[in-house]
Order: sequence, then structure tokens, then C-alpha cells
Amino acid sequence: MPNEDMRKMGYQVIDILIEHFETLPNKPVSHLVDRVELKKKMDESLPESGSSVSDVLQELQQNVFGTLIHQDHPPNFSFVPSPNNFVSVMADTLATGFNVFASTWMESPGATEIELTVISWLRQMCGLPSTTGGLFVSGGSMANLTALAVARYAKLGDKVGNSVIYCSDQTHVSLERALKLLGFALDQIRKLPSDSNFRLDCSKLKLEVDLDRAAGRNPFCVIANVGTTNTGAVDPLMELAVFCRKENLWLHADGSYGAAAILCDQERPRLEGLGHVDSLL
Repeated sequence: MPNEDMRKMGYQVIDILIEHFETLPNKPVSHLVDRVELKKKMDESLPESGSSVSDVLQELQQNVFGTLIHQDHPPNFSFVPSPNNFVSVMADTLATGFNVFASTWMESPGATEIELTVISWLRQMCGLPSTTGGLFVSGGSMANLTALAVARYAKLGDKVGNSVIYCSDQTHVSLERALKLLGFALDQIRKLPSDSNFRLDCSKLKLEVDLDRAAGRNPFCVIANVGTTNTGAVDPLMELAVFCRKENLWLHADGSYGAAAILCDQERPRLEGLGHVDSLL
């Protein structure tokens, strides 16, 4: 693509983004779109030739960007995805433009060192031990899957057998899906009723662990919530950490929704014990 064409396209995209950020507060949070009408506009036969960049950008503005629920809209409190900002958009553009591949030091030492440094910062913020390691993944679902895979290897040698995992009825559905992908059957997952504050009840947890051990099963992992998506509830992390250490259980904390509260002086006491978990996202 010629330099001038690249610049022209880049300026068009930047103009669209700046207009979006400038006008967003005055736009509706969402748009009701008739599926039949949208299908008429967008469902077409495989084209024999390409379209101009301007035509493609115009269609994107009308039929894609113009039909979004704006997750970055100030009054939007729906769903879980985080809002964006112009700085993060530009950073993502650079990372994509340079095709940064940060999985190994050999291929991208600078990006790898950034990852290691930021992981160290997060470790310090959360009060985790100096031996803590970590990595960036695509999102919360992949983070849960990765953490539970580590737990399976560390505690079970990847042999799921008759092992049992414990969580509350407020635990995010991604955890159950992750466990299925890792080879655990539904009857190996104990989904315990939460208490009146929507938190994991430690007394019920202890009872279930005792019952499973008496039946010859192998309790191995407890999943704690650090801010549920339904109510924002935080499970009793310190109590769970003490119990899991005593019972030789892996404690995984799903902090995708609430662990960032560790940065807030007012909310930090609710996360007491976060530094004692075995894995955290």
C-alpha cells in the first residue's frame, strides 16, 4: 500500500475515533436494531472485487459501530467488559501494527520484559509472595482456565481421577466451563449455596470436604470469588486461605471483576487474604 494511501486511511480512522470519543456522552447507550433489516443491509453474495477503504469505513460506521451497546458510555453499567480510552486504543494500534509477539524473550525481549515488570507490580499490589509468577492472557475466561490447569498439574499431576472442586453458586460460569475443558465431570464440582451476603459459606465448605474425604474422594481445589458479577460479593479470603492451607487444598481466586479494588484504600480491607491465595486472575 503506498505511503500516502496509508496516511489517508490512518487519518480517516483517527478522525472516526476522535469523533466517537468527543460525541459519546451525547449518544444513546444502545441502539435497537431490527435483525431482518440489518440482514438485508449486510447479507450479500461473495463479492467478485474489493471495495474502497472509504466505502468500508462508511459501512462500518453505519452498520457496526452505529449498532453497538457502548461499553465505554458513561451511564452504561451493563455487562462486564471494561471501557476503553484513547490512550489504550493507540497502544493497541501500535502493538498490532508492529505485530508484537511476546511469548518468548528471543522474539520480543522488550515486550517480554514489560510483561515481567508489570506482573511484578501486580504481585506487589496484591501482597503475593516474591516467588509469584504470571503472564498476560486474552481475558478472564482464559485466565481461569490457565490457573486451574496449573492447579491440576501442581496438585494432581494432571490426573483428575476422583478429585473434587468447591465453589459457591455465585461463581462465574467460565469456571465451570474451564473445569469441563480440563477433564472434570460435573459430579466433581461442588457448587455450594452462598450465605445471606452471597459469599461462600466456610462451614458448608468444611462439611462437604469432610463428607467427600469420608467417601474416598480427593478434595483438591477451592474457588473463591473476589467480586462476583451479580452482586460484587467477595468471599472470606483469609478464612478460606487458612482452611485451604490446613487441608492441603489449592485456593484459586477469581478476581476478574473485583481484585482491582486492592488499589482503593476504602475497599482494600474487603480483600484481606488476597496475598495468600495459590492463584489469582
